[in-house]
This record gives sequence, C-alpha cells and structure tokens, in this order.
Amino acid sequence: MSRFQEEIQKMKQRREQTIKQIAVFVEAEAKLRAPVDTGHLRRSITHQTENSETQSKAYIGTNVEYAPYVEFGVASKNIKPQPYLRPAIEENKDKIKEIIEKGMNVQ
Repeated sequence: MSRFQEEIQKMKQRREQTIKQIAVFVEAEAKLRAPVDTGHLRRSITHQTENSETQSKAYIGTNVEYAPYVEFGVASKNIKPQPYLRPAIEENKDKIKEIIEKGMNVQ
C-alpha cells in the first residue's frame, strides 16, 4: 500500500469515528429533550451509522409509532408539537461542527 493510500485509509477511519461521535452526541441530546410520560419514547431513541468509500451517514431516531406525533404534533387533534430530535441537531450545530473539525483534524 502506498503512502497516499495509507493516508486515505486513515482519513476514512477518522471520518467513520467522527460520524459515530456525532451520532452518540445527537442521540444523547435527543434523549435529554424527549418529553417523558412512561419513558418509552426516550428509551427507544437510538442511532445507526453507515459508511461507504466516499461518505458516512448517521441515522438517529426511534421506531416508536407515535414519535412523529410527538415531534410534529397533530393539528386536527389539537396535539401540540414537542420537538426533541430536530432541536438536538439545530441547537447543537456549533458543537457538531467542533466534533467534525477535531475528528478530521481540520484547523
């Protein structure tokens, strides 16, 4: 393996580790913001990462069927939104950027 290929591999590993750190962070933030009645919604929030040669993705969410109604509300039933996932990202953009810069060694 050439030095160039080694460096590309190292960068890919940093990218994969960085996306995991972001996913764990956003999951924790969503759990802090999730409204609690029984705690089922909060406990169900999880993350998954997906990596390819050119990109890394993080999926944070829940498979609880009522989760979208909590996040977005239901106007026809007068259920007000109680967003927890979107604010976990939106209110932490600077921290997420910091994780990326540190993880990818960007100055």
